[in-house]
Formats: sequence, C-alpha cells, structure tokens
Amino acid sequence: MKQSTVHWNKSELEYASAAFLNCISIVKNKCTFSCAPPDNSGPCGIFTAKVFRILNRYQHINWALADQAMVSGVNFLTGILFARFLGLEQYGRFTLAWMAVLFFNSFQQAGIIAPMMSIAPKQEPDKVPAYYGVVFIHQAIWSAVCFFLLWAGVWLSGYVKPGWHIQNLALPLATTLVAWQLQDFLRRYFFVRDQGGLAFLNDAVSYLGQIILLFVLFRLTTLNTARVLWLIAVTSALAVVVGLFKIGRIASPSGLFAGITKNHWRFSKWMLASALMQWTSGNFFIIGAGGILGAAYAGALKAAQNIMGVSHIIFQGLENIVPARASHYYFQGGWTSLREYLKKVTYWGGACTAAIALLAWLFPEYWLHLLYGNEYQMYGYVLRWYAVIYLLIFLGLPLRAGLRAMEYSKAIFVSYCLMTAFTALTADFFISKMGLVGATAGILGTQIIYQSSLLYSLWRKGTCLAA
Repeated sequence: MKQSTVHWNKSELEYASAAFLNCISIVKNKCTFSCAPPDNSGPCGIFTAKVFRILNRYQHINWALADQAMVSGVNFLTGILFARFLGLEQYGRFTLAWMAVLFFNSFQQAGIIAPMMSIAPKQEPDKVPAYYGVVFIHQAIWSAVCFFLLWAGVWLSGYVKPGWHIQNLALPLATTLVAWQLQDFLRRYFFVRDQGGLAFLNDAVSYLGQIILLFVLFRLTTLNTARVLWLIAVTSALAVVVGLFKIGRIASPSGLFAGITKNHWRFSKWMLASALMQWTSGNFFIIGAGGILGAAYAGALKAAQNIMGVSHIIFQGLENIVPARASHYYFQGGWTSLREYLKKVTYWGGACTAAIALLAWLFPEYWLHLLYGNEYQMYGYVLRWYAVIYLLIFLGLPLRAGLRAMEYSKAIFVSYCLMTAFTALTADFFISKMGLVGATAGILGTQIIYQSSLLYSLWRKGTCLAA
C-alpha cells in the first residue's frame, strides 16, 4: 500500500494531518453502485434496457429519495418506540438531551458539510483526494472539540443544577454526539461523490440497526435515557466503520491545508451565524404559544407541523444532492446554467410539495383525527396554515443552494437576521391578540420575509455576475 511521505520539516499540524490520513487509508477501498442493464435483445429487452438507462441516469436522485424515505420513516418509528418504551419522564429527559446533539450538529452542517457539498464539486480532479483529506481532518478536530464541550458541560451541570440528575448522561451523550456526527458526515460525503448507494447502505446500518437493537434491548432489559443513547452510539459507530471501508482515495493535504481551510471559513462563517439564528427564531412562535396560551396549544401547532413533516422526505432527499449539483452547474456554465437547474428543482420539487400540501388543506380534520384522535380534530385550520407555510419552506431549498453555489452565504445570514427581527417584534402581539391564528400567521410571515430576502439576493448576485 502506497504511503504518504511526511517530512519532519513540515509544521506539526501538517504532520499530524498526514498521520491521521494514513490511518484512514488502511481501510480505504472505493466501491460504487450502479444498475447494470440486461440483454437488450427483443422488444421486452429493449424496454427493460431503457428503464435501466433511466435508472442509471437519475440514480443520484433515486438513492437520495430512497435514503431519506428510509431515514424519515425510521426516525418516525423510533420516536414512537422511544416514547412507549422509556415512559413519559425518561422520554422527556431523552428529548432534552437530544436537543444538545442537534445543537452541535447544526454547526457541523454549517461549518463542514455545507461548504463541502458546495466547494467539492469545483475541485480539479488532481486536487480532489487532498481536498477531502483536509475535510476529514476538519471533521476529526470538530468531533473531538464537541465531545469535550458536551461531556464537560453535562458533567459540570450536575454540580450547578444537582436536581437535574444528568451527570450519568455525560459520557453516553458525548459519545453519541461524536458517533452520530461522523455517520452523518460520511453519508453526506458519499452523496457529494455521487455514491448514493453507499450513503443508503451507511444509513441502513445505522438507522435500521436502531430499530432492531431497540426491540432486542426492550426484551432483555429496562430501557432508560443512557441506554437509548448508547444504542444510538453503537449503531452509528458501526455505520462509521462500514463507511471507512468505502471512502475511496484521500491524500495528505501537503501545503493545501491552510488554503482550503481559509476557503471553507470564508464560505461558512455566515452559515455558522445563520445556524445560531435558527436556534433563536426557528421555533419561537411555538414556544410563545405554549407560554402565552398554554401547552395544549403548542401541542396543536406541533401536531399539525408533524403531519406536513412528510414532505421532509422530499426536502432532505433533495438537500443531499441539490447543493452539490448546483455548484457543479455553476462551475461548468455560470449563472445561466445554475438558474436553469434551479428552475427545474423548483418546478418538480414544488409540484411534489404542493401535492402533499393540497391533501392536508382539503382534509385537515381527517388527518388530525386519524393520527391523533378526536382531541386534535378541532385544529384543522392550523394544518391548513401549515400547508401554505411548507410551500414557502420548500422554496428556500433551491434559493439557498444557488447562493451557496456562488459562495454568497452572507445573504442567508442576513435573511435569518430579518426573520429573527420580525419574530422578536411581532410574536407577543400576534399570539396574545389572535391566538393560534396569530401564531401560524407569524410563522407564515417569517417565511415570506426569509424567502423574499433569499430570492432578491440570488437575483441580484446572479444578474451582477451575468453583466
């Protein structure tokens, strides 16, 4: 096996980087998935061959949607199972603990994954292995920092707030965070390298493994929050091991580490600030409804939102492929090529989202009664509001992808600032005066402001580049 050459006159960081990558190279072995057409003789053979050609042509989309359907479905089932097996109190502890994982993961998305998916497709072929080498080092450093921060934070909270009784969650929570982050990083890595089959395999090991192990542990022992966290950590870590055998060729960054890191920071600094803004504004109207109107009203909002959450299969499936494809089209054909690609994504993705929204709009009481019972049926009007809201939420996907392809992520941060300002100024008035109608109207207002700002920024940047 060919080893990367490391000279002692390099900086300590480059030396450590090369050593880290040499460890990874032990398990590297590229593998790709594709559909092989059968014999195309005869009418049936010709038809079948055409089908296989279509599958091969759009396999990146097929894998992305299949993967997200599996992930979303398993998340839905595990959420129900965790609630049933843990009981109310333990499930509450798990939910609060998992928010910490999601918090750190949002910064990973902004600082590592988002720039990788937008910048990687623009790399020259001879620089691709070194580029991914740098990204792998970024991920390793970030995971180590997250482990320490979360472990120390939870452990120290036991002394600051002893009544919380969460010191025993420090190690399992920090371990779960690292394993879950690494697994999520690898699945995105496979998607950006057009290896959707490997991403699907990686997620199948992690998420289907959760379901299987959950049933096994339920029969063998009593579950609690710590054991559930270890369960997620084990299945995520197993997926990471499987993924490392399929990562393909990566190389020591040599003298490229500083340049690539600077480029990533220039791209992601506004994305990181945007991630923080999401936490200060994203769910504020739901929290406000619970605080002003009562917890039942917040539950009604969340129940309606969960029904429209079916569209997340489309959103997240496209999120796996659209940013990288948008960057590719922009790199190859500039603004004109990027604009045409985003139009196609908006048309087809919007049509699918509109179909889901239409079903929710026409039969809101039916869906609420079917999934939640009579208690929620009276909130059909809330679901109708969310049907419109989710149409706007979808529009953000191609708009953000276009801005990220042009590495103009500052516009996304500005849009979040406008949305946060609107929320801070209007939330109390809307909810106090109009109840749930005011809460949903406020959420709709934030989306109108956010998407309008993104659209204006994309149009302005594109026309300036085309001029």
